[in-house]
Amino acid sequence: MYNQVQEVIREATLGLDDELVSFRRDLHAHPEIGFNERRTTSRLVQRLTRAGLSPEPLTMGTGLVCEIAPREPVPVLDGERRPARVGLRADIDALPINDTKDVPYASTQAGVAHACGHDVHTTIVLGAGLVLARLRDRGLLRNTVRLIFQPAEEVSPGGAPEVIAEGALEGLDEVYALHCDPRTDVGQVALKKGPITSAADRIRVSLSGPGGHTSRPHATSDVVAALGAVITQAPLVLSRRLDPRSGTSLIWGHVQAGTAENAIPRHGVVAGTMRTLTVEGWERARTLLPEVLEHLVAPYDVAIEVDFDEGLPPTVNHPAGVDRLMDAAQSQLGRGSVTRTEQSLGGEDFSWMLQRVPGAMARLGVRSPGETDWPDIHRPYFDVDEGCIAVGVQVLSRVAAVGAARLS
Repeated sequence: MYNQVQEVIREATLGLDDELVSFRRDLHAHPEIGFNERRTTSRLVQRLTRAGLSPEPLTMGTGLVCEIAPREPVPVLDGERRPARVGLRADIDALPINDTKDVPYASTQAGVAHACGHDVHTTIVLGAGLVLARLRDRGLLRNTVRLIFQPAEEVSPGGAPEVIAEGALEGLDEVYALHCDPRTDVGQVALKKGPITSAADRIRVSLSGPGGHTSRPHATSDVVAALGAVITQAPLVLSRRLDPRSGTSLIWGHVQAGTAENAIPRHGVVAGTMRTLTVEGWERARTLLPEVLEHLVAPYDVAIEVDFDEGLPPTVNHPAGVDRLMDAAQSQLGRGSVTRTEQSLGGEDFSWMLQRVPGAMARLGVRSPGETDWPDIHRPYFDVDEGCIAVGVQVLSRVAAVGAARLS
């Protein structure tokens, strides 16, 4: 059976290649930001319906799920594990960034671009769904598979919690996803057991005081000096109060205070991100940072307000889920198709799904072999070698179609 599955996946993927490249380019030319992916959702619904599937749009108005079940109930013999219910997740939103590429499929929406590869993720999960439908029709689909097209991954804290609240993970045994990786060549997936991304929080610290003249700082509260203490001391204090193995990194990206060189302003703001490698460190850092900030600004007699977004935990891959992805890639693409990767300090809201259902995320190689200067994600000229689409379709089709529920 497994050899038949392998061949059908390869043949079906090859037959869909031109269509999927065209589909990806259409999405790339028409990007939509988080919770506004209505055209993208409509295109997916149309194609899945045409394949004889029954996509169900989410009640939030964007995104969808689509279940693909075996044609007939799969018997479970003595000693066998029951068939699994497997989820395949794609994020469908784009970034609020200009597309500067000179290609026919460049973004037609000013200030919006698929600069993180979500158009590729979406196309791959669509392609996997079409391949799985063919396996079903041939009587070769053992597992029930749920395609999850999730909106708003780039919106903090991400669309995943809302998708989970709609029941998209209910009954699943495993869940998998891919993410474009411009550091890895096309034809390969990069895997890591345990944490593969980091926790990420956006932080905004607002300070206020009565304001005053710079010639009389003793007669007021120096908001600018207090901001300086926050900017320089908060990262240092955290590094001494947290276990260094948590890998906590607090980096400021925005500061604003005052308009005149001889006036102490009434208000000041500093904002940035805190990233942490472990779940335990993330939970501790979120509790500790407000306390640290209060102590740092106390000598300056300023009022402080600390705003955290809801944040994201690390994406933690289940070891058995990584093994399943490795087996799928090597079965379809050969032993050289799998490489290792390191934990990233980036955030990813697939982390919320992996807290509910075991599984794994793989990094998908999108760099043309031999290239040394491939553009990174979140840059206005980011693009992929579209050979990555067929790779992703084969890996996700295989991991979803065969194997049995065994992750715990």
